[in-house]
Amino acid sequence: MSDTSTEPSNLPIPEFQNVQHEVEFEGEVLTIDTTNWRHSRLLQLQILTSFGVFILFGLAEQTVGTIIPKLQEHYSINDVQISFIYFCSVTGYLVTAMVNSITHEYLGIKGVAVLGATSMASAYFIASKTPPFVIFLVCYFFSGVGFGTLDASLNTWMGNLTDSNQLLGILHGCYGIGSLISPALISHLLSKSKTPWKWNEYYIVLSVVAAFCSTAIILTFKYETPKKYKYTSQLRHKKSKPTNDSVELNTFKDNTIDEEFEIGDDSEEDDTDDSHSASFREVLSKGLVWAFALILFIYVGGEAAFAAWLVTFLLRIKNLDYKVASYMATTFWTGVTIGRIGLGFVTAHYFSTELWANFVYILVSFVGCLTFWFLTFTNWIWLLFIIVLITGTAIGPIFPTTIVASVNILPSKYQASGIGFICAFGGGGGAGIPFLIGLLAESSEVGLRTYPLIISIMFGVLLAYWVFIMKKYSLDYKRNAI
Repeated sequence: MSDTSTEPSNLPIPEFQNVQHEVEFEGEVLTIDTTNWRHSRLLQLQILTSFGVFILFGLAEQTVGTIIPKLQEHYSINDVQISFIYFCSVTGYLVTAMVNSITHEYLGIKGVAVLGATSMASAYFIASKTPPFVIFLVCYFFSGVGFGTLDASLNTWMGNLTDSNQLLGILHGCYGIGSLISPALISHLLSKSKTPWKWNEYYIVLSVVAAFCSTAIILTFKYETPKKYKYTSQLRHKKSKPTNDSVELNTFKDNTIDEEFEIGDDSEEDDTDDSHSASFREVLSKGLVWAFALILFIYVGGEAAFAAWLVTFLLRIKNLDYKVASYMATTFWTGVTIGRIGLGFVTAHYFSTELWANFVYILVSFVGCLTFWFLTFTNWIWLLFIIVLITGTAIGPIFPTTIVASVNILPSKYQASGIGFICAFGGGGGAGIPFLIGLLAESSEVGLRTYPLIISIMFGVLLAYWVFIMKKYSLDYKRNAI
């Protein structure tokens, strides 16, 4: 089927969602695929490629936390200097968030994703050469650039597919798979009795995986051009405008945080604005975007800090063997993976909305972190393994469930830049909170000992914050609004 049109509104919406077809738009013939993965082999391959990218995320993200002792020995650095690795990573992530809308318009989803994977491959290849520590930090800046471009692009793209809850759950479950593989694999390779690996050699593995992902993206996302991105953005905006643009974006009125989120009322402007995308400045003016960004900042910060310093905490405070400590880190990520993959289906089938599902997950996470802190005063290591597994399982689905909720609440014009910024700001927590834990760990043993309590407090704050979101949007919340 072929249509000739430069106005997306002339194209029947059901065909856009469920039937593969071609359409001419601004002088380019676009291949528009179904959003239902059951009906498209190409879409299935794109989804599998995305899963591979998130496995890479997990492999890379847990590398530093696992090799902290090796990095400190090689570079003669302390905990604070280690924390700058996380800082550089999130700086790269935030830079990409600021230009996310522009890069998507000029490069399309394929171009943005290839840029991200290539950036990661190059960064890890240079890191494998044991460069000076300053260059090593620069490598992690470009690793952050790769994370930011891929994370925002693939989350937004997959959030608009059929079965987005389940797919995003599996997507972030793949991150968990990479995260649980990395500590155990690194521990095995570095402690082999015969020809043990050096810490830097593992970065060659990461570079090869990133290069493979880049190639797969080029092949499977070949139709995701800049013109197609513009076309589908306009189409989603026109479809969602009657329902989604009525969401109150500019005031977040509550007795406790009214002043923090009240930015000014221009809802009438939103209702009459036919633009398909918003600039980064417009996105930053929306209180709802900041609300979700702060939620993910707290969540990702808590999750990343718990995982990044768990091995060091168990070695220094609990005096555990390195292998045992790394296995507990693997146990945590096993739980995260189980939660993200399995509980995504639970969210879709057993909860009325993502808002209620996230409330339960955050509550269990808070109780689990608090229980872990209490049990660190005992010698019941086997019980710690169980608590870490349960806590990881509850923590796992929070990120994808939050993304689905934001996609269903945010108008489509704010999604490319908005969700990109939300993910990037969350990544800021993933660097900032581990950095602060590093400062505490360097200050004294007591500082490191309190880190489980700090994580518990963060999830307590997150629970209170999510209750506020539920109160504000539960009545008007609609699933699969886009």
